[in-house]
Amino acid sequence: MLKRLVRTSSFRLALTYAAVTATTFLVLFAVVYLVATKALDRQLRQGIEAEYNDIVAEAKEANRGELAREILERTTVNGLSFGYALKDSAGRRLAGSLLGVESVAGWQNLVLPHFPGTQDHDHEMLALGGFLPDGSFVAVGDDLQPTLAAQEVIVKSFAWASVLALALSVVPGLYVGRRFLRRVDIITATSNEIMSGRLRERIPVRNSGDEFDHLAENLNRMLDRIESLLENLNQLSGSIAHDLRTPLNRLHQTLEDARSRITEPVELEKAIDQALVDSESLQGTFAALLRISEIESKSRRAAFMPINLSATVANIVEVYSPVAESEGKMLTSKIAGGLEFIGDEELLVQMLANLVENAIKHTPPRTNLRVELKKENQCAVTEISDNGSGIPEKERKKVFERFYRLEQSRTTPGNGLGLALVAAIAELHSISVALEDNNPGLRVVMSFPDNEAHYYS
Repeated sequence: MLKRLVRTSSFRLALTYAAVTATTFLVLFAVVYLVATKALDRQLRQGIEAEYNDIVAEAKEANRGELAREILERTTVNGLSFGYALKDSAGRRLAGSLLGVESVAGWQNLVLPHFPGTQDHDHEMLALGGFLPDGSFVAVGDDLQPTLAAQEVIVKSFAWASVLALALSVVPGLYVGRRFLRRVDIITATSNEIMSGRLRERIPVRNSGDEFDHLAENLNRMLDRIESLLENLNQLSGSIAHDLRTPLNRLHQTLEDARSRITEPVELEKAIDQALVDSESLQGTFAALLRISEIESKSRRAAFMPINLSATVANIVEVYSPVAESEGKMLTSKIAGGLEFIGDEELLVQMLANLVENAIKHTPPRTNLRVELKKENQCAVTEISDNGSGIPEKERKKVFERFYRLEQSRTTPGNGLGLALVAAIAELHSISVALEDNNPGLRVVMSFPDNEAHYYS
């Protein structure tokens, strides 16, 4: 388990944060340490210089004996950390407790085995010395222990802070990594269940709004889509087997009869013609299926371009008006001009043609058909209506399924793929299609999406 935790991306991210934190603390420590050390050193030197200048000023007004007494008095004053040294020109110590100081002008560091007033040993001191006009040497020093102690406190503080920061970086990483593994294990277990055949299994969503919930929701939508496609595929396979069995049997029987019983050339020619008709019907069915599959693959989106929707609908009406009239029906229209849409013109023509053709084919004589194109809320809306017998409400969704045909339509030519093709083209173009009651008859309402939003979707 620990090995898996260490290998998770969340733990690696936590380690990265820990490394960044450690680097930040190191840089901050260096800056604080240097600044504090420099400030303490400057403060120490300023104090020593002030005391040294005061001693030098006293030396100008007093003789050597008086200066020695002054240094002795200052040495014995409680609370002062300064150390003093007074030597004659020959280097002999005259006064002061500062031992080991060399008769050299300037700053020097001293290590003393004992410093008056403390119990510590091996003190480090910083001293400033110089020569007086009579050749004697005077020095003033101060203890470095407070500065060293402050430096030690800074080092320890940053050390503990760094340990705490690293712990606060790594421990949450382990916790998050463990949660991450639990969620991944749930997804993996669900995937294994689905692969074993339980297609209705879904990844649990905790409603926490985190990225795992978003991932689970997207995966569940994908699984719903896959399940729907598999169901459609199974249904399609059964529909193909059921709907093509009759024409294939008829074709087989026709050819069998032609081979075994028909001897007259005229009868043989009729049989061949019938076989050709049946084979063309089968070819048309398979061509329609391939067409639907091609459209559903979304590959035709590459051919999208702006088209004059008003002109396209007007052309459909112009082409099918004579056809409706020959069937004893009337086709009228009301088309708003100047409406454009971005899509595949060939497919849109086929979609509209299929709907108009269906309306002509499946309505009784003297039916009034109407095609209307209008603009609603910046979008184009097309309505194809009739006053025929209509479609029962419970069957309106089913008619878009492949091979589905209403009972009253089974006597007319067709393969039940026309509206399935319409649904595929509409989905490709994000067009919503609704079948509504026209009281009497049927009204097909197609709402085209906003051009710009549709083009960039």
